[in-house]
Amino acid sequence: MDVFPKYIIETRDNLGDCLIISKCTYHKHLATDVNKVKGGGWFKINHETKVITFHGESHDFGQASFEDVKACIQSGNVYGNSRLSRPILDPYKFAYDTGSEIINL
Repeated sequence: MDVFPKYIIETRDNLGDCLIISKCTYHKHLATDVNKVKGGGWFKINHETKVITFHGESHDFGQASFEDVKACIQSGNVYGNSRLSRPILDPYKFAYDTGSEIINL
């Protein structure tokens, strides 16, 4: 099966909302508890500018809100796996593509 760059926002008891990004087949593969997922979507990385842009929606969980994505980034809860063992912040910057504009976060 093919893997694609996807993300979800899942509420974790000890941390609150966490934005989890990774390549996977289904968004549900990123979750530890599907009942605590607020939504998800897709991401793309520009390796030259070090910008990760979030967009689209999850077929498993629906679209994550701009506000939830922004809150996870502001709180530093951005991870590269569901075990939350790979925090992703520096040197990356983040953006959200609404479909009509790209907002820097």
